[in-house]
Amino acid sequence: MLLRMPVFLLTLILVTNGLPAAEHATRTKLPIVVYQPSRINSASLPAVRTPLGLPNDYKPWIAQLQNGDLLVVAFSYGGVPKNQLKEGESYSERAIFFRSRDGGQTWLPREERRDIHGREFALTVLSDGSIIMPCHFLASDAFNESGHTYSKIFRSEDHGKTWSETRIGPDPFPARASTQSDWTAFEIPDPQRPGKRLACIGVSTAQGRESAPQNVFLWQSRDGGQTWDKNLRPDTRGWIDVDGFFCQSVTYAGERNRLLHVVRVDRTGPHWKMKLHPGEDLAGNDNGDRSMLWISTDAGRSWRKHTDGGRFGTYGEMYPRFLKLADGRLMLTFTVRSGSTDGFPPGLRAILSEDDGDTWDFRHDRLVISYENTGASGGGFGNTVQTPDGSLVSVYSYRKPDEKTYIEAVRWKLPH
Repeated sequence: MLLRMPVFLLTLILVTNGLPAAEHATRTKLPIVVYQPSRINSASLPAVRTPLGLPNDYKPWIAQLQNGDLLVVAFSYGGVPKNQLKEGESYSERAIFFRSRDGGQTWLPREERRDIHGREFALTVLSDGSIIMPCHFLASDAFNESGHTYSKIFRSEDHGKTWSETRIGPDPFPARASTQSDWTAFEIPDPQRPGKRLACIGVSTAQGRESAPQNVFLWQSRDGGQTWDKNLRPDTRGWIDVDGFFCQSVTYAGERNRLLHVVRVDRTGPHWKMKLHPGEDLAGNDNGDRSMLWISTDAGRSWRKHTDGGRFGTYGEMYPRFLKLADGRLMLTFTVRSGSTDGFPPGLRAILSEDDGDTWDFRHDRLVISYENTGASGGGFGNTVQTPDGSLVSVYSYRKPDEKTYIEAVRWKLPH
């Protein structure tokens, strides 16, 4: 049985800030819903939602830059001008950016970058201000000349104005390997330079389950991602699945020198099946994948499953993102892509850990951030940042009845 929606709605006044009227309109939209509140003493939280971009913009990610800006990256797909394509080619995916200079209250115009090709971009701001932006690059993209899918990492040292590009592969991976990476880099204390930080990003391959344990690396950089030492091969206990150990996921550098890493578990792989809980349901495609939590206490050199065999949420809950809040709590923002257990359509959710990720409650104080999606999947995908005034800004995509995807940013706060 579906839960009842909150009895009140909030009228949200949006500032166009130079964008076309079709992109920004005054809307009446929904608050953040608190599913089964326990520690949070409220059934809903006020929220201001701002539509961004154009139809079929997809899968956004947000970061707080060192200059104070908020930067959102997403990707757009479809035809590009014929003079930019080879004969017979028509499909390409490229980065689009949105920027806010007032903590997400207003947004500058959409910036489409047809020189940055790929999909499912993500952003990490390192301690020196450099931005690391991995992405996936499909074989079907008109600008992919390799003939196969692989991943790459973009880097900016000027707050996202210009970008350099590093391909993941082809060496030392097998020929035509579908290389992958974590969506985010992370930093740990550098054992060779006291007081300095070491940037790391996990890299692996999805091609050939039997070769997966030999094709997993933890790249390390001492110059803000300009160059990478690619030699560390972490012990992942023989992990074998459709996706690599570092693929479509994130690693969080937490307290007590611990790293938390969430692995995506494919429904066709050997680790997917687990005991169903009441109210759980299964999807018949990759929307039914699940997540598994792993931990490292030796700077990523070796990994083991967290408690309960690594179980982390249920089927259809994926795309994890971690955020350490100013009050010390750890927020997990994630996406429900199928089999919703909270009675709302697929979309973005968040939960809180009081002990830096030792324990998680996916059933109480569950923050339903987006729940307007139509159809089986609309993306969700997004993450959350916290601005200096304590506000939270989350981004997500969703599908409307016209079967096109749309992006929104939502500004909100947690109660004290």
